[in-house]
Amino acid sequence: MNYKLLHHDILYNNEPIAPYPMHLFMRVDKPTNNIPGPIQRISQQERAWAKAQRGEIGDKVKSEVDRLIDKYPLGASLFEVRRHLQGINNHKNAVTSSRAPLPDDPRVLSRHLKSLGYFLGADLMGICEIPLSAIYQDDELGKPIEVDFKYAIIFVKRKHYRTTSASNGYDWIFDSASHQVYQVLAVWTDTVANYIRRLGYAAEASNMRNYYNLMTPLLIQSGIGEVSRMGIALNPFFGANFKAAAVLTDIPLLPDGPIDFGLQKYCSTCKICAEQCPVKAISFGDKVIYNGYETWKMDPDKCACFAILNKKGSVCGRCTKVCPWNRPGTEPHTYTDWDGNLNRLYDEVDKQASLIRSRNYVDPSEKTDKWWFDLEEIDGKLVIPSSSNYVELS
Repeated sequence: MNYKLLHHDILYNNEPIAPYPMHLFMRVDKPTNNIPGPIQRISQQERAWAKAQRGEIGDKVKSEVDRLIDKYPLGASLFEVRRHLQGINNHKNAVTSSRAPLPDDPRVLSRHLKSLGYFLGADLMGICEIPLSAIYQDDELGKPIEVDFKYAIIFVKRKHYRTTSASNGYDWIFDSASHQVYQVLAVWTDTVANYIRRLGYAAEASNMRNYYNLMTPLLIQSGIGEVSRMGIALNPFFGANFKAAAVLTDIPLLPDGPIDFGLQKYCSTCKICAEQCPVKAISFGDKVIYNGYETWKMDPDKCACFAILNKKGSVCGRCTKVCPWNRPGTEPHTYTDWDGNLNRLYDEVDKQASLIRSRNYVDPSEKTDKWWFDLEEIDGKLVIPSSSNYVELS
């Protein structure tokens, strides 16, 4: 079937549909970090947080990781909704027996599904073919993960900038700022997977309730960002201050391809994330080959231990907070007239880097946008943490 609907021209023309001008970045044939291979699929059981839950990083860490859900009341509230979302998979709709009468053009279908993502509220969308190595080998219980899809539709949501700006990156709000985004991503991806199945194609949502895959390789393959010193994907507008989820599907789509905005050279000299990491879990050195691909290898166990045992907050995201690519003023309207010249971005990033180094970025007097209360649950009672800046008034 091949037809054009008169009032659906946006699906057929070349006008950008993303709120941010990602179309102006140079697309490349392969990711900017070297991938000599082979890359082995990994188990969810190998993740530091899974090891912490099994007690492999120490009894103290195990006891605290079990307490994280209820440690901060807003985080506990977000987790409570997460439990409800986890039940969606038990009642998901089946693939419709007959396929909807859609155009057979992968480009048109891709623009349609990306537009749907932006309709739901995504900040960025991307599409890539799924490398098998990006799919987890098995889940945290050792159950094999078998998904047979060709494409991934990537949904990206920036974390609330005013909140992360007012935070120091490892205080009481930072974990909640992440899970607020995970929550909406789960709703969006489950909705789109449901929709695609109604169109007659198989689809599964990969999100906070059940990640089938590593997100970083999909973010890189779909052109959302490049690999950074933090070992995760970094976007030119958001830095790493975002979360992502995906819909895995067999509906015919057009992949976007990786981008190159010079991050490999920048991260090789910047090192702010390594300098600012509370436990020096991020490497100061050069990239290494890990599991068949080139990256800056961080210490996940050290990172997880600090986040879990953190006495001054709930978890940690200090690296994403201080990365100079996470900078103010990066709203869609500020790039309406941008022509793709990278010098503007690098000027903004350099100014942010200078600001971070000049004040170490943790001065409580700068937290003018702090809206949350510092509270910690201890033995069933909410108390003001000893690390809080609150002063008791008589």
